[in-house]
Amino acid sequence: MFTRFAAAIVLIASVGCAASSRQRPVSMGDVGSGPETLAWVRQQLQGDWSLVSLTAYGQDGKKVPIDAAGSLTTDAYGGLRIEFRMSDEGQKALESIGITSPNPVVTTEGRAAIEPKKKEITYVGADYKKQGGMDAGLAAKRANPFALERIRYYTFNPDGTLTLLTRYDNGKDAVVGVWKR
Repeated sequence: MFTRFAAAIVLIASVGCAASSRQRPVSMGDVGSGPETLAWVRQQLQGDWSLVSLTAYGQDGKKVPIDAAGSLTTDAYGGLRIEFRMSDEGQKALESIGITSPNPVVTTEGRAAIEPKKKEITYVGADYKKQGGMDAGLAAKRANPFALERIRYYTFNPDGTLTLLTRYDNGKDAVVGVWKR
């Protein structure tokens, strides 16, 4: 009698747990692929670029074109090197808006982190990591619009060029470079 009772319970339980159709996970696409993902941005940036134009802005918003040549190189591991070689006229143009460059060659180099949603590139490392608060030394370094401590903002243009710019702490453009492969 107990065996029949147990068999009836198992039969009732198995009917209540009838198999459903197989459910498959919904595909959301490949992680890290497609436009505006970190992998996509790295791939777009990777390689050697040449400077097409360089424009600088004073703290007051005054705009001047800078006569300069330049190179930008990025690698698959987050390395970023930017170099500007300014002519005498280019240095004078910078001085006319209050930016002093002690030498005609300005180089920024190091590991960079990319934030695709904000379209930002930030140098990272012990010597130039982002610091919060009112750090007087950091503020002095950021007074130079070419400084490692400045965030770079990027735009991939429809013509295949890259615009890379820095901004002053007030949000206004500081230096705008246009690059081509």
